[in-house]
Order: sequence, then structure tokens, then C-alpha cells
Amino acid sequence: MKPIYTIVFLLLTTFAFSQNNWTLIYENDAEGNAVKGELSALVSAVQNGETIRIYFKMGKKRHPETFVEHTALVKFSTIMNSPEGQFVTAQIDPIIGQKPKHKRQEVVLEENLEWSLIASTNGKNDTMMRDVITGKVSKHRISEWGTKWFVKKSGH
Repeated sequence: MKPIYTIVFLLLTTFAFSQNNWTLIYENDAEGNAVKGELSALVSAVQNGETIRIYFKMGKKRHPETFVEHTALVKFSTIMNSPEGQFVTAQIDPIIGQKPKHKRQEVVLEENLEWSLIASTNGKNDTMMRDVITGKVSKHRISEWGTKWFVKKSGH
């Protein structure tokens, strides 16, 4: 009888620990249109201090089969309200700059460079690369891509 209890215990704990702790709450495309969910649900999550994670894919326009995919925890969120509409932005902690080398199948760190991002539900995402030694900004641009917005499930 003991082996059956062990098997049941292992199955239950495996099931419990394999559960996804994140729920897709909203997704926008590169033009800022809703793909999944409601913007109001994301706004409510931000207003209620929920933990948010974003997913985005950055590619080359001339080579759509060449892209990178990223996930990141949101460090700082903003809800923008104006006569033109409402949107949410998410800033992540700056990371050490990295460069994907697709042909060599490598991602390498960029020495002395820091990359920052503000993702937005309107599809206009602000990226900046900065030299950490001099403080000089080497790249700063708005890029358009879609973003998936996840909220961490609470452990009720």
C-alpha cells in the first residue's frame, strides 16, 4: 500500500510545482491594437500593484525569420491618460548590453554597455544603449513591436 501513496504524492507535488504562475492578461500588436485581453484589466493590475512580466519579439524587417524573443520583469509601470487615449508602459531594469549573432548561434555581452527599455501597449517601445564608463548614449530609438503582458497569479 505504501508505493501507491508515494506515487500519488509524487503526482500531486509534480502537478502543483509544474503549474504556470503567470497569466496572460493582455497582448498588443506593433500598432497598439489589442490582440488578447482588455487594456482595462492590465490597467487594474498596475493600479493594484500586481507583479507584471512582459514578453516581446524583436526582429529584422528585411529578414522576418531572424528574431530574438525576450521576457523581463517589469520594474516600473506607468498608466498614461490623455485626450488621445490611455496606454500602459513598463520599464525594466537595465541589463548588460548583448548582441545576438544569428549565423554563429551566439548571444554575446557588449562590454561597458547597458540596455534600457520602456515597452508600451501602444506598440511604441523606447530602447536606449548607454556606455556605462562615460555615460554617453550610443543608441536611442523608438521601435514598434507587440508585447504580451503577464500577471503573477496570487497564491490564495
